[in-house]
Amino acid sequence: MIARFLLWFMLLPVQFLLLVAAVLAELVSLVAGTVRGSFTLTDTPHDRCSIVILNWNGRELLEECLPAVVRAIETDGRDHEILVVDNGSTDDSVEWTRRNFPHVRILELDRNLGFGEGNNRGVAAARHNIVVLLNNDMVVDPSFLAPLLEPFADPDVFAVSAQILFPAGQRRQETGNTNGHFEGGRLHLSHEPVLRCNHKRRFLPVLWAGGGSSAFRRDYFLRLKGFAPIFSPCYVEDTDLSYRAWRRGLRVLFAAASQVVHKHRSSSRQRFKEDQIEEMIEQRKLWYLWKNFQVRTLLPHFLLYPIRLGRAITLAGYLGALARAPAALFLRACEPARCYTDRQFLEWTKRPLVYLNRFCPNRHRQTEKTPSRVLIASAYLPHLGRHGGAGRVFQLLRRVCDKHRLTLVSFVETGDEIEQAQQAAPFCERLETVLRRQFEPVSPYLYEPFEEFNCVNFRESLEGVLAEEDFDLVHFEWTQMVQYADLVPGIPKLVTEIEVNYAAHHSLVAVETNPLKRLRRYYNTLQTLHRELQMCRRTDGVVCVTDTDAAFLAGYIPDSRLHVVNTGVDTHYFTPGGRDQIEPDSLVYIGAFRHEPNVDAMLYFQREIFPLLLKARPRIHLYIVGSSPPPEIRRLENHPNVTVTGFVEDIREYYHRAQVVIVPLRTGVGIRGKILEGWAAEKAMVATSLACMGIRAGHGENILIADDPAEFALWTLALLRNPEHCLRLGAAGRETAIRHYEWDDLAGQLSTLYQGITSGNSQHEGKKEP
Repeated sequence: MIARFLLWFMLLPVQFLLLVAAVLAELVSLVAGTVRGSFTLTDTPHDRCSIVILNWNGRELLEECLPAVVRAIETDGRDHEILVVDNGSTDDSVEWTRRNFPHVRILELDRNLGFGEGNNRGVAAARHNIVVLLNNDMVVDPSFLAPLLEPFADPDVFAVSAQILFPAGQRRQETGNTNGHFEGGRLHLSHEPVLRCNHKRRFLPVLWAGGGSSAFRRDYFLRLKGFAPIFSPCYVEDTDLSYRAWRRGLRVLFAAASQVVHKHRSSSRQRFKEDQIEEMIEQRKLWYLWKNFQVRTLLPHFLLYPIRLGRAITLAGYLGALARAPAALFLRACEPARCYTDRQFLEWTKRPLVYLNRFCPNRHRQTEKTPSRVLIASAYLPHLGRHGGAGRVFQLLRRVCDKHRLTLVSFVETGDEIEQAQQAAPFCERLETVLRRQFEPVSPYLYEPFEEFNCVNFRESLEGVLAEEDFDLVHFEWTQMVQYADLVPGIPKLVTEIEVNYAAHHSLVAVETNPLKRLRRYYNTLQTLHRELQMCRRTDGVVCVTDTDAAFLAGYIPDSRLHVVNTGVDTHYFTPGGRDQIEPDSLVYIGAFRHEPNVDAMLYFQREIFPLLLKARPRIHLYIVGSSPPPEIRRLENHPNVTVTGFVEDIREYYHRAQVVIVPLRTGVGIRGKILEGWAAEKAMVATSLACMGIRAGHGENILIADDPAEFALWTLALLRNPEHCLRLGAAGRETAIRHYEWDDLAGQLSTLYQGITSGNSQHEGKKEP
């Protein structure tokens, strides 16, 4: 380590001089770039090509290569040319080719000019404007030509790379899907796996087109002066040429459907040993960097690269590379101004979605003749049995899938939860789950309400889906998911406010007695309001679950973009139980305890109301039912009249057991699923006015409403003493649920809203009837 540090310290002045020289060369390039002018695009014929095969002492390789090329031309059916460039072979390659393929043109060079110059001569001699460069160790697929030539219909396409396969049994070292990234000041050039998006999109960007398996536009190739002699005899010249094309505003693409088989380095191994090849490549990567990349990109390289000596390259190899540094920097100064920065096209090759958003912004379908394609990005997995929000999304999803083609990408909280995804799978064309892990902070503020859902792994998964498929609409379930709206510019976006977050925070202020904590809750409310409005304004429509929630956003969000689709209840699933199932003097509270309002409700009830009930009716038993009860809820079970169940498979058992369902909520807004379920189960209920906000609750009609602890206890005791009144109140509640909260009707509203937004006519769609 000490020796490596000393070497780094000794070479740092050299790297600094390189940096200064690169800055000066960049300045010269910037000044001269305006004089050289821009790169003029030309629209030239691309239906025919010249297939240029570079050969050196490769008669055995040509025996496989040439027949495959002839079959490919016959399969394609167009008048393509084959040109063999013989690089000074000493075997009988030329004679064998003339004898067996008399229709093949041959360009004989008097000596081996290397890979770059040999191909330059071949391109100059080619008759057609699209030139396919093949190594003699490539065996092409019969159908490789058509997809390789198709992208040249766009005049800004410079090169198209074929997919490279390897013979059976050999490790695949190349794919043609090329990429590059920096690590510790060193440039890594790589061939990445061929992904589904490469096949779906057909033509996506690559950092470079391999000079032995790609097609090039000949006139652009010549105007770019072909492969640079500095890289002679071989390696990295195709990477350099592609960079120069990118910087001038041209594109280099990958065609996964065009396939060739590569017998790797069959020619180069005749001249160089393996370690020589690796050192040559590393040296040429240095010239490639110094010659091309922007100074701001190279700063870590100039600072850190000497640390790599001995691992990436030997000291002798590094010094050998320095010998050609002046030539590389001179060529740098000769380059014109940039149309694209290296950071841009490096990102495009790593993140196909960014490229698609830039070059194909109007790719999304907008048609009324076929079902719209909807991408649902959900903060929680839509399924039944855990919490109301997940149940709501699931119930709507399963009912709109017959009119819309749905793709679901959802967070899951645990590995076990992934199994629950099977509930939603039948209703989705595609379903992806992402385990919620460490999040990325979004700001230095004391409180950020949504950043815990800002996760790199979810972004990557969502990008992968969007890189493969086009959608007519993106529906974000839960406000925090709008953090990913930047991935879908140009697509209509909808967000469901499962609860209006700032209003939920504000409800906590009223119940906080500690002045300092109360002040903190005010701050949290204001910060949440700020972030929530930012999120909502990034969408084309905001769905609220109650009219009350919509009123919280009125004035902040235009009325035309506010919609109400109530939460519903499955009245066929939640049905009345028999009288014999009711347990006298039983109270039931049902809620998911990861939701803080449920925790507060039970602690409040136990502290303020339950003692009053026990004093009047000592045999009362309270069942607290729901998943993830925290320790403070678990401790309530220390009381002999309290049972804390935790998660149960079927909560209907407890609805049927209850004589009275209680809903003493003091905080939170949004979904009131427990009241709707209680109504559907035909149960008498006592609830706070906050719990009844936004739903058709009428005191004495279908529910009893009380906010004062003594009044809440009074109404609860009245129901416990009068079972017949419980039955009448429960029957009225079920009638309310059936009339106003059936999922089928609500799903119809959501489907209409989808159609309105995708057609650009959503101003009044999805509004709840008064």
